[in-house]
Amino acid sequence: MKILLIFILCLLSGPVDCSDVIGYSGGSVLMISNINWYTSNSKYICKVKGNDCIDIIRAETKRHQTQEGRFFLYSNTYNLFLVLIRKLKPQDAGTYRFGLENQSNATVNLKVVNDSCCAGTKLKTAFVGQNITITCSYPGEYESNIKYVLKLDDDMNIERVLDTETKLQNGRFSISDDKSAKVLRMNLSDVREADGVFYIFGVWKDGSVRYYSYFTEIQLHVTGLSTSIQPTTTTGTDMTTSAALTETASAVCFSSSAIIIGVCVCVALLLIGGFALMIYKLRHKRTQGYF
Repeated sequence: MKILLIFILCLLSGPVDCSDVIGYSGGSVLMISNINWYTSNSKYICKVKGNDCIDIIRAETKRHQTQEGRFFLYSNTYNLFLVLIRKLKPQDAGTYRFGLENQSNATVNLKVVNDSCCAGTKLKTAFVGQNITITCSYPGEYESNIKYVLKLDDDMNIERVLDTETKLQNGRFSISDDKSAKVLRMNLSDVREADGVFYIFGVWKDGSVRYYSYFTEIQLHVTGLSTSIQPTTTTGTDMTTSAALTETASAVCFSSSAIIIGVCVCVALLLIGGFALMIYKLRHKRTQGYF
């Protein structure tokens, strides 16, 4: 009955694409339609419930993206209409329709699968300059699929970083796929502050609606230098300040020594003078006694 309803929706919705999309609880799906984003300013996505389609996003916008909670509508560099749903929950399963008001739209049936490999967003901390390895497990049915790693920043800009077929190395990034253990490993050398974004790991699915199914999301938090890492450079200001402090300290030491020596000499002269005066007086008394 559910399949029949989806089929009827596909027939009644005008020029549509209808496709199953599989996502994982805690993961994300990114659906790429053939709809031109800029054909109309009226964008929407709704979820089918009975005879109605309940709006999640309905917006009049010329901007390249719009958002409501975990749901994002935006265009890519080819001006295609994209839908991103993040941090999937079991209750997100169902039929969705999205597109342009009274024009092109697509209908998809989203299935949300629970898998022990996919447990939502994971946080990893790294220090500037450090070399790190990020590992994640993937569902067994994706053993033979090409895996992708994408970067996702706070502005929802998406950049493909690596894949396990043609892009195993990309600058400081590299990836390996241990198919026997069902584990991906992404290596990142010389971590920089700009690397502190979200990294999503997934596979590509082709169909009437093409999509990425992301099973793991890693948030990389980059902090300053580790206490175990000693800075090897010194600024000119630091060197000048250090030299000035050394020079000042030396001058103080020299001045203090001169004062102490001067006091000691004066005391010694006073003692010698006093002693000489005592001898003189004694001799003078003896001389007076002879006369």
